[in-house]
Amino acid sequence: MPPFDFVCADYGKASEVLVRADECPVCPDCGSARLEKQLPVVAVKGLKSDHVHTNACGCGKPRSGGGAG
Repeated sequence: MPPFDFVCADYGKASEVLVRADECPVCPDCGSARLEKQLPVVAVKGLKSDHVHTNACGCGKPRSGGGAG
């Protein structure tokens, strides 16, 4: 039973709903079956710095990430 994110077309609220393969999900707030499934948000691991350094950056800060270049 995986959880999915939905937005209710009638109520307008986003909710996470557990969905079984044999069931049609309904809004937990108003009971409407008019739910719009949302695309999953994927977390991307990036640099810990708030500034991304490139070769042409010119900010004077050393490159982070431990790689050469």
